[in-house]
Amino acid sequence: MRGILSKWIQHMKAQTLAYLGVLGFFLLTINLLAVSSFSFSPYVFISMLVQALICLFFAKSIHRLLLTSKEQEEKSKQLAFLAYHDTLTGLPNCRLFNDRLERALLHAQRKEQLAAVMFLDMDKFKDVNDSLGHAYGDRLIRLAAERLVGCLRGSDTVYRQGGDEFTILLESFAKPEDARVVASRIQMALEEPFILDGMPVTITASIGIALYPLDGKLPEQLMAYADEAMYAAKNRGHNQFQFYASDIDAMVKSKAHMEKELRQALDNNWLELLYQPQYEITNRKLIGMEAIIHWSRGDDLLAPSMDWKKAAEEMGFMIPIGKWAVRTACQQMRTWQDEGYSPLRMTLAVTSSQFKDEHFINEIAVVLKETGIDPMLVELDLTESITSSNVQEASEKLIMLKKFGVRIVMDDLCTGLFTRSGLEGMPLDSVKLDSTLIRDLVDDDENQLLAAAINRMAHRLGLNLIAKGVETEEQLEHLRLLQCTEVQGMLFSSPLGPKEFMRLMNDKINKG
Repeated sequence: MRGILSKWIQHMKAQTLAYLGVLGFFLLTINLLAVSSFSFSPYVFISMLVQALICLFFAKSIHRLLLTSKEQEEKSKQLAFLAYHDTLTGLPNCRLFNDRLERALLHAQRKEQLAAVMFLDMDKFKDVNDSLGHAYGDRLIRLAAERLVGCLRGSDTVYRQGGDEFTILLESFAKPEDARVVASRIQMALEEPFILDGMPVTITASIGIALYPLDGKLPEQLMAYADEAMYAAKNRGHNQFQFYASDIDAMVKSKAHMEKELRQALDNNWLELLYQPQYEITNRKLIGMEAIIHWSRGDDLLAPSMDWKKAAEEMGFMIPIGKWAVRTACQQMRTWQDEGYSPLRMTLAVTSSQFKDEHFINEIAVVLKETGIDPMLVELDLTESITSSNVQEASEKLIMLKKFGVRIVMDDLCTGLFTRSGLEGMPLDSVKLDSTLIRDLVDDDENQLLAAAINRMAHRLGLNLIAKGVETEEQLEHLRLLQCTEVQGMLFSSPLGPKEFMRLMNDKINKG
């Protein structure tokens, strides 16, 4: 009985408009007849009933036509979707993927950016099919597809190539490491167990990566190279990714390993500060030191041509590292002064990411207040590239820093900004000659002319001229002729740990 009642309710909901139309027709007819004082007769009643049936017939016909039209429209949309999408996962199919790949490569070419094709193959997926059955395998494929989509940006594309293989398109990114980040994210997402009817199923994936335009510029090249790289990754073991170009693969993986090690170094306080002495050039009097961040494992984790600090800057680590360095150096100054040593100037290198950080100025103010050291003994060392990108904005920040009383030095000054009028508006105290310029100063006439030009500019602006990287007496003599005021380098001392620097200060006191 309940089933009949339920069907009748569903029928009434579906035919509401038709029944309301017939009811309205009867009510309207009755009201009109009543107003005209027309007397009812069987003939009139039968006529009204026939008209009502005719209205109902037309209403049903129109309703059926509307339903048919709607069904055809939905079927048309479904066919159009199936023409460009995989039936199992709903992901784009090969036809749609190839179209997007061609457009992505054109966009990357116009924007001078990278793009990537990634081939992904699930490791030991056949074991799942054999042990649980194809129905479970299909469910696993659908769930994996959902996780893959969740790992990508809206502009990226993933399509199921067939079986347990997927192809991924990464559009418009800046460096190979960006593709590595996505590959790692995908592997982590797939490592999480899938629950199939209460049973946890774990899978991993092997991924091959081909980069545009570094590996190839044609879609078919990138597809073939990504496939080749995937098989290379699978041969190395499960849950691996591989770039097609071996040098890129080595570089990206060394940086990934370094990133892991660097996180551990920050968490476990494995970084240390070394202090390189700075001297007056006229009498070799010790006047200060430059704090240099040292990580004993840093240079071992990268290729010899790569600098771990530059890699850390790209990864975003130099903001917390720089913050730690500023605080540690100022606390060390406070300790030495409390132990009775004469105050010496401390030079602190500032990276581009530090300088651009919105909290940088406030952090300097907090450290100065907490340690109570004289701001005039703190010298912030900025490279030319930091300020050259936006001279006005850099000048405004430097003016705010100068209000605290700290000194500002422009480092790596070799070419570029010193020839521009923008330098004159900056509140600088000193400029440093680039160590590459010093290295060839004795034998290179062009370096001598350039150093002389920088020297004239420094004197015209009332700035101290500092030379770093001084290694020989010949270089020192040339710097004297240039009227350079301060020097540092291996000729005088290598960077020293806190205890070694204390011994150096004690020696200077005893000799003095």
